[in-house]
Amino acid sequence: MPSSQWGTLRTLPAWLLHLRLQFGQPSGYKLANAKIELVFTKADEPSRGDPSLTKLGPIVTSYFGPKTVSGEVADPRRGAAAFQAAAAEAGDELEQWALRAYTWPIEGDNTGLHRRVEWIVREARSPYQTVLHRDQVSVGLVLEHDLEPFFVAVRIEGELQQSRRWFRFPRISDAEQPSVSVRVAPCADPAHALDEVARQLNKTLTAQIVVPRSQSTNSVKRARRAESDETAAHVQEKKPKRSRAEPAEPTEPGEPGELPCPAAPPPRRCEDYAIGWICALPVELAAAQAMLQEAHPRLPAGWNDPNNYLFGSIGMHNVIITSLPAGVYGTTSAATVAAHMQASFPHLKFFLMVGIGGGVPSEDADLRLGDIVVSKPKLGYGGVVQYDYGKAMADGSFQVTGALNKPPQALLATLARLEAEDMVNGSQIVRHLENMVTRYPHMSLFTRPEEDDILFEADYVHPVPTADCSECDHARALKRLCRASDAPRVHCGLIASGNSVMKDAMARDKLAQSLGIICFEMEAAGLMDSFPCLTIRGVCDYADSHKNKTWQSYAAATAAAYAKELLCMLPVRQVELLPTKIENMPGSP
Repeated sequence: MPSSQWGTLRTLPAWLLHLRLQFGQPSGYKLANAKIELVFTKADEPSRGDPSLTKLGPIVTSYFGPKTVSGEVADPRRGAAAFQAAAAEAGDELEQWALRAYTWPIEGDNTGLHRRVEWIVREARSPYQTVLHRDQVSVGLVLEHDLEPFFVAVRIEGELQQSRRWFRFPRISDAEQPSVSVRVAPCADPAHALDEVARQLNKTLTAQIVVPRSQSTNSVKRARRAESDETAAHVQEKKPKRSRAEPAEPTEPGEPGELPCPAAPPPRRCEDYAIGWICALPVELAAAQAMLQEAHPRLPAGWNDPNNYLFGSIGMHNVIITSLPAGVYGTTSAATVAAHMQASFPHLKFFLMVGIGGGVPSEDADLRLGDIVVSKPKLGYGGVVQYDYGKAMADGSFQVTGALNKPPQALLATLARLEAEDMVNGSQIVRHLENMVTRYPHMSLFTRPEEDDILFEADYVHPVPTADCSECDHARALKRLCRASDAPRVHCGLIASGNSVMKDAMARDKLAQSLGIICFEMEAAGLMDSFPCLTIRGVCDYADSHKNKTWQSYAAATAAAYAKELLCMLPVRQVELLPTKIENMPGSP
């Protein structure tokens, strides 16, 4: 494992691991594809050193590479354009190759932390293979650890291609799936920061695989010129020409003729988008747009779809964002927007409902303005409760009739992973907010307000007609402990959804006590029963008569920042495995 380094990532112990892989093949066979898998497991030995450094064992970070690379092979004998045209006529992608990477939790690990990484290589058809037939293929990752020993298991499998047959290696019948396992004893080097190397890791390793198109084009021209000179020399020597039926021999790996070059990104299609993001207010839409890492060109929607969409990417995911029409709110409106969105983009796997809501502070949930609430199944409910759809009981309590669906299992698993990650390394929400203002200076209004965060007694009603709480009796404000930091906190639990705004603190507390609710909002119930959905709300008020718009922009930004952090943690492969709405319909295959 050359070039591997011990150091720190965000001041925490980390390991930069490089693997250089070299493949061989039996005579008469060609490597068609391969999977390289690394699994990291704790050694379960007694802790040594400072116990405060002990965390959760080795953890694969988001820094690994190459992540997603695809390209085409340039054939100098025919010219790239002619080769592509011939491949298109044959209906086959002979010149296409791809390398993709995924991270996963390992089976039996209840933390949900990712300790496994896979690189999957799909070669072009023989004889145009380039990636696996290079001298070396370099992959790498940054691993966080707790200074405790751990094991690294490496496994490689794939397929060999002959003229008429394919063979897997190792054999399918191999029960134990052999791998090479190495015990690693971490070293501490706090003076060696790996942060910059980690940020450039994917880019660096990708550059070692692809060849810029300009360089490849020059190589093709040189190879074609050399071939022309060679042909002229053969004519002078009166050597026989090659028959038209005789195939040209492929160049050896590393020669100028067989160089992979990155294909120009094809236009994105509707089926490239798997995640829908729905907002209710323009302030929520602005926060969502600011969290996109890349904006994409617009795609046409259905002819009868009135929604207006934004397209972009966050992490490894393509996302479509839209909002409810101006001045329209409620569960029914949200369901209508989602239905149009699903009809225009039928390959969507799930929705995120992201925006603001009213928090319900209690002894169990110390919510503050700007905190984030995420819907999570609890007490038999799927994470969202429709509080205006039920019946009042004789004892004064409220009983909900019917149940809404819970979010997809992949999102709940990532939610657990993110909770653990925040416990270990802290949340990235503040960093996302800082980046938002840096990229968009006009969004300074989305930063934390200077106004005090005040929670009044439930039976103290806001005086009319003052818009803010400047005329309120601050003697009726509840005394709460100051937090050590203003950074928003994340709370997971039940969210109440209904078609009316909750502005009565007494009714708020009554419903919260009977159902365990920690947040109120107005749209999520319209989605949860018909579409796979996770609800994320930034707390902008306390669902009482003192509610105003002072904290709305900041709360919308914190909710959007958490949604971004969640998507950056969500493995692409888990999204790919989710069914679409069409696949969930009765009679679908």
